[in-house]
Amino acid sequence: MSKDEILKKLKKAGYRITKHRVLIIEFVAGRRDHPSARKIYNNIKGYDQRISLATVYNTLNMLVKISILKEIDFEDSDNRYDTNLTPHLNLVCTSCGTIVDYEYELPVSPKTIQAQNGFMAQDYRLEYRGLCRRCQKQR
Repeated sequence: MSKDEILKKLKKAGYRITKHRVLIIEFVAGRRDHPSARKIYNNIKGYDQRISLATVYNTLNMLVKISILKEIDFEDSDNRYDTNLTPHLNLVCTSCGTIVDYEYELPVSPKTIQAQNGFMAQDYRLEYRGLCRRCQKQR
């Protein structure tokens, strides 16, 4: 999703467009590298020293709430944020932490799951963990 599309959706949802929100949106728009809140903060604080990590977290939570981003929870490290909301696998490098999207077809649709057993799937998470090419070469 582009910066302009995100800002339009934000306005439509009734949120104000602030300087700090624009900085955060500019950083995450169209990215495929699944940045953490700390990475976003560290990259944009050079543009405005007054921005706080709390502002970054609050803005990311708002973007997740209105379905612009998807939060990927990691138990032992910072959560990451994904702008790709289409069905895909996440390929997670257990050495460097890189996350790469891998496009695929869902094996079972949420509608089929609900029709067959009444469970209403609202979200899913599929990932493979292993070593990226760079980390494989370093070993």
